[in-house]
Amino acid sequence: MIALPNILSKMDALSPQDAGWLFLESPTNLMHGGVLCIFDSPEGAGPDFVHGLVDDMRRQTTAVAPYNRRLKSSLLGRVWPQWETVEHIDPDRHIFHLALPAPGGERELGVLISQLQSIALDKDYPLWSTYVIEGLADSRFAIFGKMHHALCDGVAALGMVDTWLSDDADVRREPAMWRAVKPPRRLTDRIADNSHAQMPSQENGDASPSVMQTLTDLAAGPPKLLNAGARAVYRAAIGVSARPWNAPRSVINTPITSHRRVATQSYDLQRFRSISRQSAGTINDVVLAVCAGGLRRYLTEINALPAESLITNIPVSVRRDDGKPQSGNAISWAMLSLATNIDDPGERFAAIRAAASQAKERLAELGAEAIETYSLLATTPILLEQFVRLGGHIPPMFNIPISNVPGPRQQKYLDGAPLREVQALTVLYGGQALNIVAVSYVDRLNLSFTACHAALPHVQRLAVHCGAALQELESLYSPTQSTPKPKSKPAAKPASTRARIATTEGKGQ
Repeated sequence: MIALPNILSKMDALSPQDAGWLFLESPTNLMHGGVLCIFDSPEGAGPDFVHGLVDDMRRQTTAVAPYNRRLKSSLLGRVWPQWETVEHIDPDRHIFHLALPAPGGERELGVLISQLQSIALDKDYPLWSTYVIEGLADSRFAIFGKMHHALCDGVAALGMVDTWLSDDADVRREPAMWRAVKPPRRLTDRIADNSHAQMPSQENGDASPSVMQTLTDLAAGPPKLLNAGARAVYRAAIGVSARPWNAPRSVINTPITSHRRVATQSYDLQRFRSISRQSAGTINDVVLAVCAGGLRRYLTEINALPAESLITNIPVSVRRDDGKPQSGNAISWAMLSLATNIDDPGERFAAIRAAASQAKERLAELGAEAIETYSLLATTPILLEQFVRLGGHIPPMFNIPISNVPGPRQQKYLDGAPLREVQALTVLYGGQALNIVAVSYVDRLNLSFTACHAALPHVQRLAVHCGAALQELESLYSPTQSTPKPKSKPAAKPASTRARIATTEGKGQ
């Protein structure tokens, strides 16, 4: 019997994981992500600096993977998506020079990025576009790159930005990204520790070993796989604060249109580190608490806060700490209560911290096979919901995905122009009208909010409320004050489990 992974590899076909992003796409479900980079003009740069950058980019028409990959239009390619390599890219199809009426502010840039993110990529060409935008205030300019999720995930995209830009301010005339990048690394190679949740990775052009092995196992022994999956789901769910389909209905979980609205916020990373140290939590715990506080404020403002807590779905690293070598995927997903039904910010943060810690502990207890099976079974209902276009019409499995992605750790430059801010924009699904991504870059933590404009037309208010939620946590966990102890009876369920864990953490501080 010929293994399915070998067949797909010889056909240059997309893996089921990558092809799924194409199958999920519709006029409203646009399956491309984006990376927004904002630069200062280099010292002494003339008024034609950005124009020169664009001219240089447009002259570079050869590309490396994944930028040179296009979907085959053959009959077989219509049955199952396949890649083909193009010798040259068309600059008129991929490289665009735009300008805001100077001086362009954050709002004007956000409106433009929202419009660009609402435009589907043309499948007759390699699935990416680059927009160079000038006219920003304070002599800044931006580069916004869009790429289809079938080609590249968000973590790999940020890795390519890291590879493309220089660490040296004196380097000039660097190759364009589509000529300079290295093949995206697996996500598991980029994970430092469990303090930052990550987005799932793809090995572009190759069948994913974890998914393909799972499918092979499925064909070889369904009873064995289903039994392992049932045990995995059961073991992972016991004691965790949120279970599938326990999420309340909300304005976030409605049918969506193709129109996107993007909002961003940029913070000093040290503010998150200080809270995490004082609270004995992780930076990711603080990110979740800031998002939870912002969501509670925002939904209260529009009179749409559910009585029950919102549920988030976060990627979690489950890599062992024993120093032994590991292969395969060390990522799984966890559904957590955001405790948005708790008014007290200290109690809310304690509940989130406890739930996140417990979820990671439960997942870490699972073996590699069980984790793979659990991850597949956890995502399959979401995929089926989207395939049959039921998203937003049935109760949600969870309310909102929140991801925390590592960006470059060193200061980066483009032809001497210092990179000041990096934001990652991601996909929306039917029934998932909001997605939040945090990106760390040097000493900054940047939050992006991608929303369906019809469902959440004033998402910029949510971004502002997250800033207020951060200030609220700082007032509770400032270095000059003792760490506040949570009250003995949190409002969210299960109260007894959450109270025990929160008290234990408090004693250890």
